[in-house]
Amino acid sequence: MADESDIKPEAAGAANRLRGYRVLVVDDEEDARAYLVAVVEDAGAEVFEAADGDQGLAIARARKPDLITLDLSMPGRDGVEAFVDLRSSVETAEIPVCIVTGHPEFRKVLYDRPVPRPEGYLDKPVAEETLLSTLSRILHLREKKDARSRRGTEPPR
Repeated sequence: MADESDIKPEAAGAANRLRGYRVLVVDDEEDARAYLVAVVEDAGAEVFEAADGDQGLAIARARKPDLITLDLSMPGRDGVEAFVDLRSSVETAEIPVCIVTGHPEFRKVLYDRPVPRPEGYLDKPVAEETLLSTLSRILHLREKKDARSRRGTEPPR
């Protein structure tokens, strides 16, 4: 068994990439959700899980995650409807969303909605490094935007 001194610095950094963040993973496919949860947890984030759009909306409102990964094709309230609801609600509109879907043809449907676009979009299957670098980038950009807003230097929209 390796102790912390045996861990390479780059591996230790990868393990902490999302430390301190709270991420909601919404996906109806149990295997896909388990994979996403494991990767995000291994990167240090606190993770919440939802198996459909209704459950995802409820958790987003209750837990206020720092970021949401959202599948588009789900039974019941699908990801497109859930995304529009997230963006349309004052309490969840500012939570960054990264779409992670196996149905890239739904991308156009999502972008045709009269709400702000998602902060990220990934096609399944997604590699661990691609997922982590995308989520890290989204969170970093959100932090920069929040810092500008606190200083009153937010550029006009």
